[in-house]
Amino acid sequence: MSRVTYILGAGASYGERVFDERGKLIEFSRGLPIVNELAYALRLLKWGGISKNVYVRQEEAKKQGVSLSVYETVQKKLSILEQACTSYPTIDTLAKQLFVTGRSFDVSPIERLSYEDLKRYLATALLMMQDEKKRDLRYDGFIASLIDKQRKFPKMTMLSWNYDVQFEMAYSGYFTEERYIPTLWKELNVFNKKYPTDFRINDPFAMIKLNGTALFTDSSLEKWAVKGESVNRITDCFYGNNKYTPYQYGYEYLNGGNYENLLSYAWEEENMNTLQENIKSRVYDTRELIVIGYSFPYVNNEIDTFIIRNMLRLEKIVVQDKNFEDIKERLEGILASFRRTVKIVPKTSLQQFYIPNRFV
Repeated sequence: MSRVTYILGAGASYGERVFDERGKLIEFSRGLPIVNELAYALRLLKWGGISKNVYVRQEEAKKQGVSLSVYETVQKKLSILEQACTSYPTIDTLAKQLFVTGRSFDVSPIERLSYEDLKRYLATALLMMQDEKKRDLRYDGFIASLIDKQRKFPKMTMLSWNYDVQFEMAYSGYFTEERYIPTLWKELNVFNKKYPTDFRINDPFAMIKLNGTALFTDSSLEKWAVKGESVNRITDCFYGNNKYTPYQYGYEYLNGGNYENLLSYAWEEENMNTLQENIKSRVYDTRELIVIGYSFPYVNNEIDTFIIRNMLRLEKIVVQDKNFEDIKERLEGILASFRRTVKIVPKTSLQQFYIPNRFV
């Protein structure tokens, strides 16, 4: 189906950082935190934590355009997520444990974080952290290099482990009016695990979001039709059609209500057969696999092995990451499991996403 396939991980949305004179991280100037930065990013999102001074809290609430009670509720729930992040090697590790055991993460005798709570809190935090003006600009450079006058891309497949909307934000710059996320997905030919899209398996370009997307649908909004099915509208807090500020959206999402989370980890069975069939159909003809900012963590091993095993003509893997040797070792382990040898090469420059010489 496509000679070139990309796999994107969190490092593809790394963006830029600001450090002080001692090398301490003080600001995420662009993009999103990687997994080991998430707890710190949550502290920044909370403006350094909840002040004991009620006047300071009121002033911060005013800046966010919300009441003090809304502000404090969001702060408290972000603090719970921060505590979860600091208690486990990665937030995905905790998510997998809660999913398998059915237990909750006990913050206190009366505060418990279930699997669905964890996903909702995480999706909300990522949405609140994403600012269209502060997206990772490498997506813009990548799209500008490949897109033609008809907004078409070369023949290729993108598999994204990221549940952010950094790529969609960059692509939305090619629209003058309609910038609603489902419209962008239709144009990009996106398969999203928990949201029905008009995915066209035989189109030259496709994107498959392996973990779904950190967005929410609102069952209280008017229904709309996709392929004859009734689905809920995605609440869009990016492009001017929103009725709330980001902080108010955060409050609504964190409290659940009518909102359904579209983040769906790869180990969840919902639509798994369709996901695997789409992957298989898109990657079988892959000659060159390009890995950007993804470390092949063992928690995703089953799907990663499925992806690479179904690249029947794979000749070369390009790894664009500063931790090349560790990733190479993981890839060699996956390849050895079905007795294949493939050339694995590093791409050390991280300034722009790597683009191969040929796509066909």
